[in-house]
Amino acid sequence: MYNKKSPALSDLQVARRKVLKGAASLGVVSLVSAVPVKVIASPLNVTHDNVFVTVSKILTGRSDLLPILHDRFYEALSHQIPQFDSDLNALAKEIAALPPTKIESSLTPHSLTTAKAILSAWYTGIVGQGVNAKVITYRHALEFEAVDDVLQIRSYCPNKPGYWAAKPVEKKA
Repeated sequence: MYNKKSPALSDLQVARRKVLKGAASLGVVSLVSAVPVKVIASPLNVTHDNVFVTVSKILTGRSDLLPILHDRFYEALSHQIPQFDSDLNALAKEIAALPPTKIESSLTPHSLTTAKAILSAWYTGIVGQGVNAKVITYRHALEFEAVDDVLQIRSYCPNKPGYWAAKPVEKKA
């Protein structure tokens, strides 16, 4: 299950360092390499691992997001938003320069749009809108966490058919 507490300030400082290292690594690789960055597989994975995951953790305030969903969300967002890698790096640079309490109010409009796309993916489990929407997860969408202690996710029956007809058993406090 997910950690419902926000990461500590020291964790955010470490995360900022990772974001900066990832952005710097990508910059060095693209400047030094004679081959375009899109042709090389490892720098894209470095960008994904070091930047997308870190930005996702900072934006959601959760440190234990499912790794399989990192990959799927990144892949879907990259297909939906053509310049997603550059938008992600710009967002990461802005986040690294801001205190955690000022992130939302201090982002540029373009970075705020990128942040909303990432948050929307994590909370709804869907990337895109309308006919271009792609469902990545239903069960692990973060929107269900707020009520997971008392409500079953819709479409998952918590009991046998017709269980709601019987009088519920009262819990003693």
